[in-house]
Amino acid sequence: MIELPRKTIFLISPDPRKIDGLELAWPHFRIFVGKMSPALRKAEKSGTEVVNLRLPRAKKTSELLAEMVGRKMIRRGNRALVFKNLPKIEKLAAKHRFEILMPPAKFLGELEDKINFVDFCREFDLPILPTTIRELNLVRFSEPIVIQTRRGHAGESTFFVKSSRELENLKRKIGDFVVKITPLKKLPTFSLDFCVARSGIFSTQPFFQITGDPDLNPLPGGTGGIDFGIAAQLSDKTRERIGALVNKIGGALAKIGYRGIAGIDFLVDDAGGKIYLLEMNPRLLSNLGFVTRRQVAAGELPLATIHLLEFLGENPAKFGAAKASRVNSGRFENPHPDARSSVEI
Repeated sequence: MIELPRKTIFLISPDPRKIDGLELAWPHFRIFVGKMSPALRKAEKSGTEVVNLRLPRAKKTSELLAEMVGRKMIRRGNRALVFKNLPKIEKLAAKHRFEILMPPAKFLGELEDKINFVDFCREFDLPILPTTIRELNLVRFSEPIVIQTRRGHAGESTFFVKSSRELENLKRKIGDFVVKITPLKKLPTFSLDFCVARSGIFSTQPFFQITGDPDLNPLPGGTGGIDFGIAAQLSDKTRERIGALVNKIGGALAKIGYRGIAGIDFLVDDAGGKIYLLEMNPRLLSNLGFVTRRQVAAGELPLATIHLLEFLGENPAKFGAAKASRVNSGRFENPHPDARSSVEI
């Protein structure tokens, strides 16, 4: 069994469900949450240190960090892992001299913003659908389109417009915002998680994005989970193209100074051999706990562990990290807060 560096890392999240499974990524975690969950109680019984700050109404990681600073629970020289680095978190860490093991917050604006991501793809010649950036009030309907605002979560910023009436209703709803416009393509959406490290690009296998299930997410374009098995049915040539694309994206990120975990979503035309990037999430992903459990069960070094080793200045290859995970089966349903079920297979 590979022994990881004996360095304590604080894993911090107001929502314990987001980090369920991540305790397996690092044996020296101290987990801080605003409330407990059955999964965390189970992890605690297995030896994981869990600190319940008893702040059930806290919705933001910055609120937990501020509380920890006030109670002197986090101090100079400590290392912390958070779901998403934000300017407020970055400022708090700089002021109190603890380290956030995440990419700089500036990359959220540069890459998670759907309109800025188009500029990134064009700069590095990455494949996207024909895209128009325009003020919504100036858009005229001629064919079914997808309209996206700059930011949103789990489908909240994506609108499928199939008629002039739907377009006019959307204009009344969100007004004169500048939006991203692409043709509506009836192609399946896939994703994968990857990590940009100084020693190379490490990635999961692609997985299918579960959408259109109202029991998981009531939004038309909302995601409700992932399925490795469906993605495993893609042709060998398509999977090779996806692998090559991930390396190209990782290389582009490395050029702008990014390192660490990120996730990408893309449309796949398997028969036509085409892949179109949709968006990027430069942060930890909601599926990462599930992916960690699957990788540990397969005897792999998890992608989350690779991310931590990178930020600790270690070479992941020294600990047996493979450039591509072998995990290609398993389904995880991650419902929207208004949905009714949660299943892991």
